[in-house]
Amino acid sequence: MNKENQELVTLDDRIKQDLRELYSSLYKSVQLRDIKSVGGISAAIDLSKDLFGKNRKPKDDAYALSTIGLPGYFTGNREAKTVMVMLNPGIGAMENDNPLKTMKSIKDLEIDFDNGERRFIDSYIEKYGKFGEHKSYEVDPFDLKQAVFLSQWENTGVDIPDKFIELLKENHRKKGDTKKQAEIKVVLQNVLTNKLQLELIPYASRQFPNIGAKKLSCLFPYLETVLYEIFHVKECEYVIFCSNFFERLFKAYAKEKNKDFKIEIIKMEHALEVVDDVHCTPVKITYNNKDLLPAIIAHTFSDRSLTNAYDKMREYGRKCYKVLNKYKQNSSFY
Repeated sequence: MNKENQELVTLDDRIKQDLRELYSSLYKSVQLRDIKSVGGISAAIDLSKDLFGKNRKPKDDAYALSTIGLPGYFTGNREAKTVMVMLNPGIGAMENDNPLKTMKSIKDLEIDFDNGERRFIDSYIEKYGKFGEHKSYEVDPFDLKQAVFLSQWENTGVDIPDKFIELLKENHRKKGDTKKQAEIKVVLQNVLTNKLQLELIPYASRQFPNIGAKKLSCLFPYLETVLYEIFHVKECEYVIFCSNFFERLFKAYAKEKNKDFKIEIIKMEHALEVVDDVHCTPVKITYNNKDLLPAIIAHTFSDRSLTNAYDKMREYGRKCYKVLNKYKQNSSFY
């Protein structure tokens, strides 16, 4: 990064720093048999203070980030063709900040805790790279949502059957059909393993913080970590930012001077005439004068009402894909 700016922190940097602290704290807790000795991840503690300040209420996890729970930086293949960027893991901080729950998550994911800090970190990276394959994985509505959305995209690197939505509907009608449930689980494992999912903030919260304009800058280092990770995906075809919050964040970041990342929101009036009511926006992102591959903000992806609305979600995915292609066809950028 430029000298005037804070040094860029890579995804691996964040993982190593945070997990060193978490491991040390959990190991001490296990050795002393005292969960009160768990201190938490300093970066999560600092960010929680920056975001919530005086509004942070210890007994209300809508006003806190998880500082003791296992962070979620990414899931899936870090060289995937398709990257989807979410806001942060949607788990209540109070629920997640139970050291016993954290140790259970480590055990369920088969992360190696017993052979030292370095092996703990390496094992974490390995297991999250194949997140959908761990045996404790259960079908999740949010994962279904991603699969249905991507079912209308071509060349994603994710194997989703043409009749996947029909399989979901049939399974809903005939509850208890173990064969269909197994087929669905395989598709979701493909989605979780063969795409890359990144989290803007790796620390869980029940609700994503309602951040005012003055506090957006505290997220800039996390945004740069995500963008830098995407920039190094060699075979990337698509980058999808899954919330309208990203447009606010991008606009604020774009006003900053001396940044190596340049972000431009693309106005698509000509495309919206073809695909009405689409609620998505193409984005041009440049790093050190080199352009990233096709990117789009899917504004309403985070809308909870879309989670189980399979037809609606599939149509939304189709429209977003169409708008992005329309932009590519009408732009010399690509």
